[in-house]
Amino acid sequence: MQLNALERQVQLNVRELANFRNAPEGESIPGGGQWRASVGQQWHKTAQEQSLLEYPDAQFELSLQASIREHDWQFEINGRIDQLLPLAEHELRLREVKTVQTSLPHNSADLRLRYPDYFAQIAIYLAIARQQANYRQYSLSAELQFINITDGTVQIEVLNAEDEALFQQQLDRILPFLNDRRDARLRLQNICFSPAFETLREGQAELLETLHDASLKASTVLLEAPTGFGKTGIALQHALEQMKSGLFDRCIYLSSKSTGQLQTIQQLRTMLNDQLRYIQMRNREEHQIDSAKHQCTGDTHCDDKLTENWFNADLHAPDLFDGPTLELARAKELGAETGVCPYSLTRACLPFSEFWIGDLNYVFSPSSQSVFSAPYGFDPAKTLLIIDEAHNLPERCAKNLSIDFRTSEWIFAIEELRANHASRRLINISNEMVSCIDHADTGPCSPNLIYELTDLCEEFQRTLQREQLHYDQIAPFALELIWQIPALIRCLNAPSEDYLHWVPKGGVLSATCLDASNWIRDCLHPFGASILMSATLSPIDRYRSDCALAVDKTSISIGHACWRESAYSVAIDCRVDTRLKQRERYYPDTAQTIASLCRRSPGTPIAVFFPSYQYAETIQAYAEVLAPELRFQIQPRGVNLHEQEAFIQQSLLSADALFLILGSSYAEGVDALGGQIETAMVVGPALPEVNAVQEAKMDAYSHLDRASAFRNVYILPAMRRIHQALGRLVRSPEHKARVLLHCKRYATPPYFDELAPEYQTDTHVQNDEDLFEWLQSV
Repeated sequence: MQLNALERQVQLNVRELANFRNAPEGESIPGGGQWRASVGQQWHKTAQEQSLLEYPDAQFELSLQASIREHDWQFEINGRIDQLLPLAEHELRLREVKTVQTSLPHNSADLRLRYPDYFAQIAIYLAIARQQANYRQYSLSAELQFINITDGTVQIEVLNAEDEALFQQQLDRILPFLNDRRDARLRLQNICFSPAFETLREGQAELLETLHDASLKASTVLLEAPTGFGKTGIALQHALEQMKSGLFDRCIYLSSKSTGQLQTIQQLRTMLNDQLRYIQMRNREEHQIDSAKHQCTGDTHCDDKLTENWFNADLHAPDLFDGPTLELARAKELGAETGVCPYSLTRACLPFSEFWIGDLNYVFSPSSQSVFSAPYGFDPAKTLLIIDEAHNLPERCAKNLSIDFRTSEWIFAIEELRANHASRRLINISNEMVSCIDHADTGPCSPNLIYELTDLCEEFQRTLQREQLHYDQIAPFALELIWQIPALIRCLNAPSEDYLHWVPKGGVLSATCLDASNWIRDCLHPFGASILMSATLSPIDRYRSDCALAVDKTSISIGHACWRESAYSVAIDCRVDTRLKQRERYYPDTAQTIASLCRRSPGTPIAVFFPSYQYAETIQAYAEVLAPELRFQIQPRGVNLHEQEAFIQQSLLSADALFLILGSSYAEGVDALGGQIETAMVVGPALPEVNAVQEAKMDAYSHLDRASAFRNVYILPAMRRIHQALGRLVRSPEHKARVLLHCKRYATPPYFDELAPEYQTDTHVQNDEDLFEWLQSV
């Protein structure tokens, strides 16, 4: 749908108008739509062949369009009707073909209740056909042809006068939404927002100007500025200026860290004073409730009675906002009162919000994209996309595109298929797939194994299309696995430079994405403009390649903070070697060094960054023996956002040392460390684990020498994590930090050269006396 709210003009297709409801739609399980589309195409072709036998002059896939004026709004409606049948000399019938799983023949009244969108769709086709001059001499009627996808049974439903009235009903339904969007456009046009900062720090005014200039040169801007520079505020100010001018109607702000989302909301509310609506889209798990009227199942079964409960409660999405937003706690309260899943309540507010704030997955994950792409009226061409912590984008997208086939899960899926009367052939193919993977050797898959698995998956898909299954009765977890097969087929057929097919352990087949660059490019393409920002995009050429961004389609905006150059006092600890095979020899030295740093920072905790939990836990055990008077706190696993914040705040008050994991949300997303931590230690360069995936990435750089390939695959990702962690310590000119890089590798050129200038140093700790002198000097 394309909307010119100020001119009261809207262009939309028949399906968009027919599907409009003042209620949220249930979330579908990813993957099923592709299969349904394939089956539907086959039945549509069969229906055409049968119609030609009865009506030799029938026409198919015929374009229809009309311009309609309704309550000061100009509607441009277009669509493509499946069939146009000549019943008599001056009599034509429009037929829309719909494939369903409902057993046919079925009660006509119940069909209208089950499939109101289908009846609205054919009613709209009939109405716009009657508007066209070339059909005015004909008597027009319309019908729906239902086809059961399992057995091919056909049922025809001819539209009656009540059905034909659905066209006007849909126009009446959509008008309040259009008027709300017009009001939103007027709010944007007349908005008065505060600047991001009352007083601009060094470099901020220049970045605002360069961001504006960069956005004029290309639709995609790569923005790099240090942590604490104020990137969020600058990007939001730029977005509001662009939205006020009419370039964009909406802004989507994505971050891979939940902490970043909360800071964005705080900044936005400060600037807007609640003049615009925003929604922070949390995941389904965070929305879960267990009340008398609704018990969340954690899957799509939450939406089983969504429409019924919505209309029974007489809900209207704009009324759900409490001020500028619908908070999570309020959504849960409403869910308990109405029986509508809180997750669906939040999603229902998206079409009425100017700012959407959420995780990267809502744009870059095949399984989550629909949350942001499906809301009614969403137009990516009129949307500004801002991606914070964009350095994580290539790795996150590769993870999203990867698939793990676990035979332990498929065994339960097979039982679900069996319980729902799947054919013996489908069960046998499923068992063959499981057996094939269970008997595979660990490591990269041989070509023969890939061919065999591809054949089995393709045969599974072909057989499934012929099955007579009631998919609404199959457990959602099993459906997710079933619909994963088409994606697995694509992965198995992908070039070896794009995917590694391997068996990491018994019973698990992994199709690991090695290069997500084209996917990133394709996801960015529909948006009117995008800003990818981080403190650690460099090297820019490497990042641009990782996202398949053409040089002429991107511009660069750099923020400089000269005050950071003297903010760090850094030393390299050359006494230890933290490589995996050597680190055990130095466990006591590492623990003793941490204790020494703690004693030199009484009353103020230090931060110690580790490459892994295992390493951190081992050193914690040593440190507690060597320095029992000190308190060491290691970041907990698997906690939510508020628990993370609680851990940081409590540890800052009670601990002598915080043990944090490089690359985690604590190390990269917790800005509370700035000004609170003055001493930090980085234990080793935190290189990625050596495994088949990393070796496959090395092979992908076969055109480079091994040192250059090692730099791209191992060193650059490690240094990016370190820069992210250390950047959190100094967020304003008054902040200072001393940093000990605890491994002799930091002094060697491959690692030293990749350190940011503010972390490069000629201070090397060769013995305990050197450490003491450095601590004394700072």
